[in-house]
Amino acid sequence: MIRAALLIILLIAALPAAAQSAVHRCVGKDGTRVYTDQPCETLGARSVEPPAATSSAATPAGLAPSTGLLCAQDMATLRVAVANAFTTRDANKIGGLTLWTGYGSGGAVENIRSLQAVVRQTLLSLEGDETGIDAVTRAGGGDDATHHVHFPVVKDSGCLWLRPPTM
Repeated sequence: MIRAALLIILLIAALPAAAQSAVHRCVGKDGTRVYTDQPCETLGARSVEPPAATSSAATPAGLAPSTGLLCAQDMATLRVAVANAFTTRDANKIGGLTLWTGYGSGGAVENIRSLQAVVRQTLLSLEGDETGIDAVTRAGGGDDATHHVHFPVVKDSGCLWLRPPTM
């Protein structure tokens, strides 16, 4: 009897993990980026998922797979895309530059919501190298303090991706 009750408790505890779904990166017909737990096709959108890693070997230059708007193949492109996200105050743009492997849809959505407050701040500079980018910001409204948000950078399938920031 105790074993049966323990088994039921364990099965119930495992349900939230089984219910987590992937975050789908899509571009709508009007060009708007959409992040959803539904397949892009069900929304009438086109998928722009990062390419699946097929091996640990580096992809030769010029042969890297492309995901359209969301794939930065060098640090300069990645920096410009991050700066553009701050200029347009669009956390979804940073979300599109982020490799979400290992995060459930809830974790990705929570991170993008946190980023919304960050991109509303004035970007002062982007610092760092191939291992990470630090966004140095000022909140404004009389607050002269600067804030640093660190985005680790990883290379995957020939592209440079941000990892969710440490704040």
